[in-house]
Amino acid sequence: MAGKQLGQILLEAGAVTSEAVEQALAQQASEGGRIGEILQKARAVSEEDVLRALGTQLGIPFSADLDVKEIDGDLASLVPIAFAKQHRLLPIKKEGTTVVVATADPLDVGGLDDLRSAVGGDIEPLLVPSNKILDAVNQVYGRRQDAGTLGEGEGEDEMGAAEELVDILDVNDEAPIIRWVNALMFNAVKERASDIHIEPGEKDVIVRYRIDGVLYETRRAARQFIPSIISRVKIMAGLNIAEKRLPQDGRIRRKIAGKDIDMRVATAPTVKGGERITIRLLDRENVLHDLADIGFGDDHLRQMDDLIHRPHGIMLVTGPTGSGKTTTLYACLAKINSPDLNILTIEDPVEYQLDGISQVAVNEKIDLTFANGLRSFLRHDPDVIMVGEIRDLETAEIAIQASLTGHLVLSTIHTNDAAGGITRLVDLGVQPFLVASSLMALLAQRLVRRLCRDCCETYRPSEEDLLSLGLDPASFFAGQARRARFKGEGVPLPPGMLYRAREGGCASCLNAGYKGRTAIYELLMVDEQTRQLAIKNADAGTIKRAAIESGGMRTLREDGAQKVLAGMTSPAEVLMITTGDET
Repeated sequence: MAGKQLGQILLEAGAVTSEAVEQALAQQASEGGRIGEILQKARAVSEEDVLRALGTQLGIPFSADLDVKEIDGDLASLVPIAFAKQHRLLPIKKEGTTVVVATADPLDVGGLDDLRSAVGGDIEPLLVPSNKILDAVNQVYGRRQDAGTLGEGEGEDEMGAAEELVDILDVNDEAPIIRWVNALMFNAVKERASDIHIEPGEKDVIVRYRIDGVLYETRRAARQFIPSIISRVKIMAGLNIAEKRLPQDGRIRRKIAGKDIDMRVATAPTVKGGERITIRLLDRENVLHDLADIGFGDDHLRQMDDLIHRPHGIMLVTGPTGSGKTTTLYACLAKINSPDLNILTIEDPVEYQLDGISQVAVNEKIDLTFANGLRSFLRHDPDVIMVGEIRDLETAEIAIQASLTGHLVLSTIHTNDAAGGITRLVDLGVQPFLVASSLMALLAQRLVRRLCRDCCETYRPSEEDLLSLGLDPASFFAGQARRARFKGEGVPLPPGMLYRAREGGCASCLNAGYKGRTAIYELLMVDEQTRQLAIKNADAGTIKRAAIESGGMRTLREDGAQKVLAGMTSPAEVLMITTGDET
């Protein structure tokens, strides 16, 4: 394919449409830039697609991943971490006098020349996606930086000013408390933790990480360090270090191991003579997921695509705190975000910033509530409105009026299942006929842990196991169980077998047997029968049974069973998460 243009190679590979290439070429002609980067920014292709095409065009090999075990740490140490991250370059190994180098940009001639001087030899580029290079950089350099206990070893370094977002691996500080706190944050990011809990004990400080929804104790420090640790975190979050009697909330934004991380900090006084601190970690780079990536099956995807492209109505996402409701709403907004739509959101707080969308944060100190913000939005000619949460009657009524006057409204509400969202609105004081006329659908969801691909094992389930999941044993053992299709399914299962987590796990999953999470869903489409039940003020159980019998709604447990059949999670995980949710 020598001499072919990049757009032509992508077209022949089926990675992009001709319309997208024509639009990108027009933008390149008017604004300049590389065609690959323009297509990526337009979300027409992935970085991997562009790198494969560049490899074909330039005759450079491509790899979709890097094995950290094969990277020569001594060779990598010749390159400063800041340089490696800035240029997305990492030397891997030496073959004779030639050094194999992972790069995400083969046209970065300056960076490659500097690297050639640093390693003292010829280089052979290997095209690798930038996120894979960054992950490898973090692991290779992180092994040398990782701090064990307070006062021992070299910990992660001072974070620097928030405005400059200086990476904790790039700056040096001799203060042991700073190194220790930074080590907590670095390790939390490295181990995929969503929360850090720093808790004063009787004799020491206990630190726990929440990983894939489960808390693990990670380290301890002597009790004498409690005041210093708390003060350090408060300073980083901009809190009052002198106030120890009242809870406080703050925010930290830093670069940690090359990732732009938002941290929401909450403190609370305890009776054990110290304050506890909880830090919620939000990776700003990982928020925009496709609906298929977060666990929707092919049947649910078709329904969701129809819902979010409707001109008006309300769709509510329900579930407890931490069940991924915000991620689902962002995925919906990312799907429909386009220049011809005016999209406004009001959130508490704004967790991630989305390009092309106007986002407002609730601030009750100045009376900027969900209701007041939503009322103001209606004067800004919106097409789509996202409300972080419906908590009260005023917000609910304004949201319903907005939907009835030609706006698409997306929001969340705290209930256990989808049908409970209807009765919750009525309990808030909304008239049942307004609920019935405005609601399009309700989506309940939970998060379940995904089985570790490296260590999960097959087993033959008992009939009791299958019946508890709502599966017919006869159909299952005959290999005739019907199931939905999901993106990221596990390896096909042998007939009559399921996957389960291996006891003790492996190094890849931190010995948990699970790695990552996916969602299970219950999508209740509001049809005429559901509207009539809502008007009659029927209870949630009646509405749910009617949706199952007439509309074929799949419950949370049934959707979990589909993911068990797809090899994505285990029966034990689904049963644990859905206990109490089935009627």
